[in-house]
Amino acid sequence: MIVDIINEIFKKDTTIKRHIAKSISWRIVSSFDTVILGWYFTGKWSVGGLLGVFEIITKIILYFFHERVWHKLKFGKASRSLIAANVKKQLNHQLFEQKFSVTSAMREKHQNHKIFTIWLTGLSASGKSTIASNLDNIFFNKDIKAFVLDGDNTRLGINSDLNFSDEDRKENIRRVAEICKLFNNSGTIAIASFISPFVSDREMAKSIIGADKFIEIYIDANIETCKQRDRKGLYALAEKGKIKNFTGISSPYETPLHPMIHLKTDVLEIEDSVASVIAFLKDKKLIS
Repeated sequence: MIVDIINEIFKKDTTIKRHIAKSISWRIVSSFDTVILGWYFTGKWSVGGLLGVFEIITKIILYFFHERVWHKLKFGKASRSLIAANVKKQLNHQLFEQKFSVTSAMREKHQNHKIFTIWLTGLSASGKSTIASNLDNIFFNKDIKAFVLDGDNTRLGINSDLNFSDEDRKENIRRVAEICKLFNNSGTIAIASFISPFVSDREMAKSIIGADKFIEIYIDANIETCKQRDRKGLYALAEKGKIKNFTGISSPYETPLHPMIHLKTDVLEIEDSVASVIAFLKDKKLIS
């Protein structure tokens, strides 16, 4: 029973093993020093030995908790973006962007539709995934190459190492934007369905994908409507404090400043919302 509990703790946070190992190894090393000092000042190895044993037990415990506290603190830690910038700088002399013969313009002409990214942003359960799925079906039936990138799906795969801290949310959006860019380069319309709560992160996504290919759509539903639609029960868990950093409850959502399309999904039917998006794309001559 105790072993199972310990194994479960290690699965949730593998750094605990590292901190235990560091605590034991360092105390063994330093306790030899205490044993020698005890013998030196008293002339008795037994005194030095008792001091060493006492120290190794008490200070392993103290050192372990000291490590855990510092592990939680951000003081002195380099941000993920700074680490990435440093790595990029180090490798800058050996990495070069490759240019290929088939261009985006050639792909657009061949496929008879423009290449772009539809970025759906809004609260959880506001209707993003449903609208994304409907758009995907329409594109498929019209032989338009498209693919849906969904927040849950990417976090189950490529972004499975990220939590919901502000820094990891930013990294989540950065990776997704880079994937959208690759999809666009391949001639595929990317439909990105992400809460993406922060204006700065959405602006970062736009800069990566390209402003001319980025269509921001605000899926707007009031939080009470979202709670009613929430089949997963996430809002209830967040209100009980069981989910931390949940957008709309314990973490803010920053409303888009100038979305290209604003859909009030607590008023509109899904069909009407999807029709509005299709009408916009046809009006801009992005699809025929």
